[in-house]
Amino acid sequence: MKTTPITQTGNPPSLRNALLAAFTGMMALLLAFAFTGCESSAPYSPIPAEAYSPRPAGTLTAGDVIRVTYPGAPELNTVQKIEATGKVSLPTVGSVTAQGKSVASLQSQLTGLYQSHLQNPTVLVAVETAASGVYVSGEVMKPGKVPLDRPMTAFEAIMEAGGFSKFANPKQVVVVRNQGGKHQRYALNLSDTLSGASDSAFYVRPYDTIYVSQSRW
Repeated sequence: MKTTPITQTGNPPSLRNALLAAFTGMMALLLAFAFTGCESSAPYSPIPAEAYSPRPAGTLTAGDVIRVTYPGAPELNTVQKIEATGKVSLPTVGSVTAQGKSVASLQSQLTGLYQSHLQNPTVLVAVETAASGVYVSGEVMKPGKVPLDRPMTAFEAIMEAGGFSKFANPKQVVVVRNQGGKHQRYALNLSDTLSGASDSAFYVRPYDTIYVSQSRW
């Protein structure tokens, strides 16, 4: 008896590839939709009123680099990094505690210390590089740490990071702040700042993280 060989059938490779591509595209679309939905429903903290005021004059801390200038004795001018002990070593007067003091209070203290050493005891102190800073990421030209050596708004911090990239969505900027061991997330619309529709300035605090979202169109 002659038997007829059984031939295994299946989808041609081109059809399988088309089905796989369609399935992959559908999954990508569903994931994008899910992500967008999650993002829009993400809980944001109400922006506190104090965020719209410049922070009080900051205090110096270990790691800050300060420039000490002596108008009456420029040969003594020096740049010092505050040591882990909180001190700096200055000409003539030696070791002085800088950590925990404001720039103004340190200037006043040094002027007093140099009264008996210089004819003009005036001493000027300026922060050369601040150890604390904010971190800017997402759609900016130069993501990274921005030194916080002065009161600074979220918009200014982004400008320090090179400004918005061409893919940025200024309407969706998130500031993440650690307060009491918990992360607070603040949603900002900096498009209004760019257009002049809003003159409210959100001031950042040391170690804030600023994330600029990508435009979806």
